[in-house]
Amino acid sequence: MSVATTVSTVFAPELFVLVVTLLLVGYERRIDPALGPLAGRVGVVAGAWVLAFAVYQGGPRLVGTGVPSGRDFFAALGLIVAFGAIAIAWRRLDWGSLLPPYAALLVVTSVLHLVIVPLWDTSSHVIYAGVPAGALVAADRRFAPLLAVPVALVWSRIATGAHTVDEAAGGLLVAGVVLGAAFALGRLPASSTDGIDPL
Repeated sequence: MSVATTVSTVFAPELFVLVVTLLLVGYERRIDPALGPLAGRVGVVAGAWVLAFAVYQGGPRLVGTGVPSGRDFFAALGLIVAFGAIAIAWRRLDWGSLLPPYAALLVVTSVLHLVIVPLWDTSSHVIYAGVPAGALVAADRRFAPLLAVPVALVWSRIATGAHTVDEAAGGLLVAGVVLGAAFALGRLPASSTDGIDPL
C-alpha cells in the first residue's frame, strides 16, 4: 500500500470525523467537569454513529442506487441524522455549548455536500477533514496541527487518482466557505461562546 493510499485510508471521513468529535467531547468535558460524566456523552456519539451507518448501509438497499452521487449521498444523509441527534441530545441534557455549533457545522457541511457533489465531484475526504479540524482549532488553538490533515488529503487524493487537482482543492474551498461563514456569523465552537445557541 502506497503512502498516499495509507493517508486516504487512515483519514477516511467516517473515522476522522468520529475522532475529532470525540476529541471535542473530551475537551468540552475537561474545561467544565461540572457538566457530568463522560460516559453518557460518548454513548450518545456512539449511538449517533450507529444511526449514521444504518442510513449509509440501509439507504441504498431501501431506495436503490439511482440516487445522484450514490453512496456519497447516503453518507452525507447519515451524518445529517447523526449530528442532528447529537445536537438534540446536547441541548436537552444541557451538556455544554461546544458540541451544538460543531454539530450544526457538520449538518450544514453535509447539506452542501449533497448539493455540490452531484455537480462537481469535490473530495469528501478533504471536506470532512477540513471542517471538523477547523472547528476543533476554533475551540482551542492547540489543536492546530490537525489542520495538516486536509492538506495531506489534497495530495493523497490526487496521488491515488481518486480526484483531479481541482476536485481535491475544491474540498478545501468548500471547507473554507463553511468555516468562513460560521466565523462571520459567530457560530464556530469556542470555549467562550457564552451560551450561543446555534440551532
